[in-house]
Amino acid sequence: MRAEIGMNWFLDREILKGGHVRILAESLLWEERLGKTRIRTTEGLTTSMELHRGWTIALDREQDLITVIQEEIKRTEETKEAEYRSPTWSILRALQKINKAKRLEGEAVMSAPPFVQSAGRGDLKFWGEDDGPTVVIWEGFSESEQ
Repeated sequence: MRAEIGMNWFLDREILKGGHVRILAESLLWEERLGKTRIRTTEGLTTSMELHRGWTIALDREQDLITVIQEEIKRTEETKEAEYRSPTWSILRALQKINKAKRLEGEAVMSAPPFVQSAGRGDLKFWGEDDGPTVVIWEGFSESEQ
């Protein structure tokens, strides 16, 4: 039987008691939309399909990740309305070099540069450990986070 998401295969339903295994000849694609943002999940990767703001993250806990991404997109839209603009990666690289920084604190998960060893904002850790010299983008925090 061919697996069709939404017809005979549902990724958002509980697994039957005792477990369930299904082997498929092809990988499945799951797609969600939040406003103009299209997010696709397939083969353990979640990818934003936006031009000029794309990203891909390997999944660990899919629903948690989707919730964080949706919250970060909403937050990014709110900061754009408040006329906040993220520093360019060349500025962040310069700050990293000057301060011998390993960590960036204060940006959104989608705009955090991949060249730092760790990144986050407040209690939300994007990746890496919390130690080491840090570049803090103060304007990247909400008033309550500041």
